[in-house]
Amino acid sequence: MAIFRVDPQVFDLFPNARFAAVVVRDAHNEARNARIDELLVEAEARVRDRFAGADPKTHPNIAAWREAFGSRGWTPSKYLSSIEALVRRVAKGGEVPRINAAVDLANSVSLTYLVPIGAHDLDTAPHGIEVRLSNMDDYFRPMGDATDEEPDEGEIVYVHHHDVRTRRWVWRQSRTGLIVTSTSNLLFPIDGFAPVTDVAVREAAARLAELAPALLGGEVSVYHLDPDHRDVG
Repeated sequence: MAIFRVDPQVFDLFPNARFAAVVVRDAHNEARNARIDELLVEAEARVRDRFAGADPKTHPNIAAWREAFGSRGWTPSKYLSSIEALVRRVAKGGEVPRINAAVDLANSVSLTYLVPIGAHDLDTAPHGIEVRLSNMDDYFRPMGDATDEEPDEGEIVYVHHHDVRTRRWVWRQSRTGLIVTSTSNLLFPIDGFAPVTDVAVREAAARLAELAPALLGGEVSVYHLDPDHRDVG
């Protein structure tokens, strides 16, 4: 059974969609990591410099997501891609919330290469995680204690069986499958579009694959998905 898969319908809608999957097995995420803290601070500083006086939505990496969201009828100014939300928060002088070592590492790489990077606990997804169009049986559990939501039918979602882990592709993650300090088997998906962010996706995957075993331990594997390669092991 594939641990990560992209449904052909997603590529029918977006033939230029590209995904990287960085899989880390037997990681150690229990403790804070000073080097990861430094990497995130450095990434935040670069974003503030890069976007000083500039509107993030004009950057090609972010504009590509606004165009994709708009094409699906998702108002880009209402539903920000995760990378735009991160950049806007930091560019305004804020900080990325510190969660735990693995999530903070992913956020540092996301800000460095300006691509969305998710973080999923693979042990909570025995049937694997799929990117597909939502259906009427799917449900989404927001953060906190908010009541379950029903995704609009036909949304692009990250989903385990019928448990939607991320709505509107890379907009908002659920409370299920979150990376916590006890998580040891992780999936970091990285999303983008050829040719605009194809290089950035590959560079981000390579950087994350370099840093994860050095800073979290464990073994790492990297996969790249496109219309001709739609699933991971």
